[in-house]
Amino acid sequence: MNSEQPEPLLQLALQLYKQGNTTEEITTQLRNKGATDFHLQEALDEIKKLRLTRRRNNGFIWCVTGSFLLVAGCMLTFLLHNNGQSIRFAMYGLTSIGVLIIMKGLVDVFGW
Repeated sequence: MNSEQPEPLLQLALQLYKQGNTTEEITTQLRNKGATDFHLQEALDEIKKLRLTRRRNNGFIWCVTGSFLLVAGCMLTFLLHNNGQSIRFAMYGLTSIGVLIIMKGLVDVFGW
């Protein structure tokens, strides 16, 4: 392949990424197509950006879900307390689960 045309290599890399190939498989196939080290690195950087974006979006979804559980646990605690029922599950269970889910989301958002 001509090293002056990186666009077909990038399109091939994106296609391989969407098919679920690993970075090593993508690297091997691009090298077989004649990719230079520079163009190969550009394609892998683009794939890395896509992976981080998808992971970050999933992290935000996890954070919203955890926040919802925290708010639901708080509201349920108030309702159960006013009715004289046990608040242990709502207060400790939902709060703990909500915090853990938010922490998982934050790990994805910050890319740790």
